[in-house]
Amino acid sequence: MKAWEISRRIGEQIREARRGKGLTLRVLTQATGLSTPFLSRLERGAASTSIASLIRIAEALGIPLHDLFRDDGGARRPPSYVHVKRQARLTSPMVAAAGYTYEKLGDDLADQRLEAFELEFPVGAPQRILLVAHDGEEVLFLLSGRLEFQIGADRFVMDEGDCLHFDCRQPHMGRNIGTKPARMLMVVTTAPGNAAPPRWWHPPLKGKEARAGKPRSRNLHIRQK
Repeated sequence: MKAWEISRRIGEQIREARRGKGLTLRVLTQATGLSTPFLSRLERGAASTSIASLIRIAEALGIPLHDLFRDDGGARRPPSYVHVKRQARLTSPMVAAAGYTYEKLGDDLADQRLEAFELEFPVGAPQRILLVAHDGEEVLFLLSGRLEFQIGADRFVMDEGDCLHFDCRQPHMGRNIGTKPARMLMVVTTAPGNAAPPRWWHPPLKGKEARAGKPRSRNLHIRQK
């Protein structure tokens, strides 16, 4: 399956779930903070988006995140385990997001509570880090490469083999600062049906900026799509 086919499938699942709940695109916009034109393109398969935005959409729709990746209409009964062969994974395309690409690992399980993804951050990332926030917890394991990662106002470097566990309601994101693509395993919990309003974050003003009433920097903010 090609990347555009995955995007189209995700869009179809979003549209089907939204209509099934009797929601308009405007209502979904209010619940997620994503623009109505963008959500319309997403439903048509004309756009792709980040994992964080998909989590917010799934929460707003009150469905599990993995439902957005299903291609069977939910007809089959989820199994008790899933074994994906390496060769099948190597032929699976990566989906584009802001600053990285990703692939969903595994499949649907009965009573599933975790989602796993492999992320790849390309060389030559922009200097600014666009932060995201959503419900749940994340465990990140850097498989290869080197990342600068930020959680709230804290920045630090992750090297190959480093692991990170955090509450992802805190604004966060990473960027590649190495000389080769950085690969990361991401495991995230989600809580469908409990979407919080969008959270915008800026570093606190200090010193002269605070006294002068200088507007906060627009370079560090939560990215909504």
